[in-house]
Amino acid sequence: MMERREDASIASWLGPEARRLQRHELFVAAPADRTYDAIQDVSLRDMPLVRTLFMLRGISYRKEMPLKQFFSTWPFLMLSDDPPREVVFGIAGPFLPRARRKGVELPLTPGDFRAFGEEGCIRAVANFRVDPVKNGSRLSTETWVETFGPAAARRFNVYWFLIAPFSALIRRQFLRAARRLAEEE
Repeated sequence: MMERREDASIASWLGPEARRLQRHELFVAAPADRTYDAIQDVSLRDMPLVRTLFMLRGISYRKEMPLKQFFSTWPFLMLSDDPPREVVFGIAGPFLPRARRKGVELPLTPGDFRAFGEEGCIRAVANFRVDPVKNGSRLSTETWVETFGPAAARRFNVYWFLIAPFSALIRRQFLRAARRLAEEE
């Protein structure tokens, strides 16, 4: 069951059966608007460990590509951008690559993403959010998933068991890189 944060845009992109996979946050000694700008500017160049993990996984990227652009490039979709507060992106489709050959149409727009719910598929969303706090801001990221059908849920659970530590590492690296950029200015 999805725990909803009513003030967070991420809560509106999935159904009630979605579950939160991860949440990470840290304090940034910079105002919220500067922290939000840093989210826009972090690139894979700033995160050598993440580049290595992407390379090992066979994920295409350009070193100079800001993460926001990376998550706006297919198969990802930028779902919402609410400056200076939150960026939400998602991915949806068959869990296994071979299922793509069966004619499942992947969502190409945020509206398509919201309507997507094919049996055997998943929808996943993540965000980067900035909240003003005393003497700075809180930068956080959450990752949620919704599976459609028991087979997709089983396959995803096995996948997540294996990949979760690396996903957490990537998100924490991003938060630290954004904090460095925000605090340098």
